[in-house]
Amino acid sequence: MNEPYDQIITTFPLFEGYTVHGAQFILEHGKIREHESGEVLCREGDTANFVLLVLRGKVEVFVERRGQTLVLTEAGPGTILGELAVLCGSPRSASLRASEKLVVLHWEKEAFRRMLLSDAFLSERILRQSLRMLIEKEQTLIDSLGT
Repeated sequence: MNEPYDQIITTFPLFEGYTVHGAQFILEHGKIREHESGEVLCREGDTANFVLLVLRGKVEVFVERRGQTLVLTEAGPGTILGELAVLCGSPRSASLRASEKLVVLHWEKEAFRRMLLSDAFLSERILRQSLRMLIEKEQTLIDSLGT
């Protein structure tokens, strides 16, 4: 795990313009964790006590309904997962499973909050991305109702 994750983070669109020093700040607030393909990271309904940044690999975001697994999306490098549940204090709205070997930056709830409070620029970027995703999901739902 000696990869230059600080350099990798600077290539993600969310962190465009960040220097290696800025990426190191982000890394210092969390821990690098590896997960094997098929490993479930959290389940729908769980208490939200961490946020993830995908560094390598992919994560399936899924729900289980009537005995079936419905994959909502697959998240790749540069994607933050779980931030809204942590910030809103709500349970997980979906489950997460590594769909291949996965490396994430794992922020515990309080460390994530402290990081956001200490860097308004970072907070704005993360919240803007989260809200943009919510709006896109809402529009997709509205569009599906019209067909």
